[in-house]
Amino acid sequence: MATRADHETPDDGKTMEPGYAAWKRAKVKRGLEQSRDRSAMIPVEQVLRNLSLEG
Repeated sequence: MATRADHETPDDGKTMEPGYAAWKRAKVKRGLEQSRDRSAMIPVEQVLRNLSLEG
């Protein structure tokens, strides 16, 4: 379902570039699919360990 935000900017009401809405939708979809693959995620312990070494 298309919304006004898919086609117009809120400030000036001009039409967005034709492919932008599709690109944005595909990017969000890929991100959601990637977030469902828990095996590809970095364990929080490793992230915290890496951050503490940087600081």
